[in-house]
Amino acid sequence: MKRFFLSVLSLLLLLSTSACAAKSYADDKTTAAIADEALVNLRDGVIYRAADESYLEDYFTSPDYASDAAIRHAMDANNLNELGVYHVPAEKVGEMKALLEGYLKDALQKNQSWYDSYIPQETPKLRDAEVKVFGNYVAYAIFDSRNRRAVFNSLEKSLTK
Repeated sequence: MKRFFLSVLSLLLLLSTSACAAKSYADDKTTAAIADEALVNLRDGVIYRAADESYLEDYFTSPDYASDAAIRHAMDANNLNELGVYHVPAEKVGEMKALLEGYLKDALQKNQSWYDSYIPQETPKLRDAEVKVFGNYVAYAIFDSRNRRAVFNSLEKSLTK
């Protein structure tokens, strides 16, 4: 009986250790490809377009350490849906995450009263926007909660080895 309990305990320990192991993410995909794939998988009926390089320059300049970046936003100006994906070196992930969180906070502060007046149904998207890290990819998503989860799940699936 003692041997049985030791075996069960060993098995549980092994399973918990493997469950806590860090995920392994791809590091060779283009940000445009994974952003576009996430939006296609979303199937929300929204038409998205690629933002030009100056799209966020009111908030920050894209850092030199970002080797690749893609931003997609809804073509309809009354829809705040937006996805940004940046590919950065491992040592810069935290810095990029903080930069994007600052962008989301600043965008809400600067624009909330206008959004509340003209497109109040969109304000919660920006208020609840999130930044997530997938290995060397840092992504932000401005969507309603269901679509934001779906976008991040798609990015996770696309990047997990």
